[in-house]
Amino acid sequence: MPLFTRGRRPRRGLLATASLLAISSTLTLTACTSPGKEELVQTPDIVSLADSLADQTLAWETCEFEIPLDPPTADVSNVECATIEVPKDWRNVNPADTWDLRISQAKNIDATDPAYNTTLLIHPGGPVSPGLPLAAERQAGTLELRPTTNYVSFDQRGIGQSSIVTCDYEYDPAGGVAGEQESIARACSNDVDVKTITSEQTAYDMDFIRHLLNLPTVTYMGSSYGTWLGAWYGSLFSENIDRMVLDSAIDITQPAIQQNMNAQHVAYDRQFRLHAMNYIARNDATYGLGSDPEAIWDRYFAASAAPEQASAAQMLWYASNAVIAISKNVGYPVIGELVKQVIAESEASAGTTSTEAGPAAAAIRMLDKFDPTVLNPAVIAAGRAQLELQLVPPTDKAETRTFASTVDMIYCNDGEWTQGADFWNEYNTKTAKNEPLTAQLGRLDVPPLCAWWPTEQKMPSPTQKFPETIVLQSELDPLTPYESGVATAAALPNATLIAVDNEGTHGVFPYGTTEVDQPIIDFLLGGERPPQNINAPGHPLPGESSVFESWVPLTESHDDVPRFTSPSEAAEAGTPVS
Repeated sequence: MPLFTRGRRPRRGLLATASLLAISSTLTLTACTSPGKEELVQTPDIVSLADSLADQTLAWETCEFEIPLDPPTADVSNVECATIEVPKDWRNVNPADTWDLRISQAKNIDATDPAYNTTLLIHPGGPVSPGLPLAAERQAGTLELRPTTNYVSFDQRGIGQSSIVTCDYEYDPAGGVAGEQESIARACSNDVDVKTITSEQTAYDMDFIRHLLNLPTVTYMGSSYGTWLGAWYGSLFSENIDRMVLDSAIDITQPAIQQNMNAQHVAYDRQFRLHAMNYIARNDATYGLGSDPEAIWDRYFAASAAPEQASAAQMLWYASNAVIAISKNVGYPVIGELVKQVIAESEASAGTTSTEAGPAAAAIRMLDKFDPTVLNPAVIAAGRAQLELQLVPPTDKAETRTFASTVDMIYCNDGEWTQGADFWNEYNTKTAKNEPLTAQLGRLDVPPLCAWWPTEQKMPSPTQKFPETIVLQSELDPLTPYESGVATAAALPNATLIAVDNEGTHGVFPYGTTEVDQPIIDFLLGGERPPQNINAPGHPLPGESSVFESWVPLTESHDDVPRFTSPSEAAEAGTPVS
């Protein structure tokens, strides 16, 4: 699932000493080493650390999912859920001071059965959406594994049906959005509970799940942020993990998620310019915007150049869910419809003030004109209701507010971001000139929350003991850019990269092609990791029967990015490369 895209969106209603020594010694030894270098590191003893919590018995019961299953027909006949208690702070365990963690299991075979292969521990990414449904969903998508494999997923601490962590801060409207960001960071970065919402703590939670299920090892599969979490998990608990699949990878060579968020700015505009514009140009019969992608790009940004027009376009991106569609290319018709409506709204009212009733009213007008066969009427209605909230004037009163964004807590806690507003104001101004879509989406309006959030956390470096791993990456992913997957696969000592050419979907597996899925299925069944990197062909975009080259072939250098490419150049099928 998508790595959360942080930035300003349309306004919405807003202690055991022995344990401490055991974990801190391990962290000290793993802290500042180069990838692949051997160190004298012992896997933390999760049972000793957990103290009496290690003896708890799981009470399995029927699951209640907060979101619909995907697919809705996923078999839940063998799926049960349980709540476990985990230490709030694995660095200083107190068995009386815990968080609840909700887990689910799709059990197909007893781990003592000779035919048993592995238990797949799954993380959806984010960390925004609940992970609880993933056991049932991944089982439905990997029928080849099911006879010999069990599936386990969980709501990460701070998410879904697990314990939710919040902190209060003082809101002063006079400070604007940046002032609120700083107020949140100053208050929450020092909150004792918030400090426990990290990838390091979750990695310990995951190994504790393994222990409570009485499993000597597990296989880990993580998407998006789940790849960053997987690097923590694999570096700390390599001896307890059979193998890993990291789908749509964050660059684990970087000290903080800051670098991935910055890379997204380039990747969003790159996909919009190279992939979406070509798609719209090829489908002139549908969108009526001509067959020249550069001309369509220029018309779109001319139509949304004025501040209120840009604000209306921004609101439309969120209200129509086009901001999600760009990371799932099955949604490209929504993006085409959005571009069409933004241009039509502006050009039809040339010489007049089309946003005279405000950008929210303009966004509602455009949303109401969306083709209901492209965007479900229920989504249109929900987007309209969201936009109508923007018509209500913001509060002008100072007040105490509650912050509950687990994704921000983790992104800021996990590694030091560049501190202070000066760097970010300069960075945002410079970036906005080159990445106009990112700027339009509001992601460069103010410094990020983490600019005021100091931390000393650092991911331990992977050693040669890191599990055998497949990294899966699409070429035009806007959330975890292509370069991130390449860097992660190169940095891990036992990894193979499967790259999908001319694909922009974030979260690839299962993809539905033999070239992508079969090496992963074979690997998860206990087979060898592919001996060399694989370039696989992508799917055609919606309504098309051919695949077109939106960037350059994966066999060529991706260091230089062309401003525009031919919308009609057919791509050749990918071939394995070393």
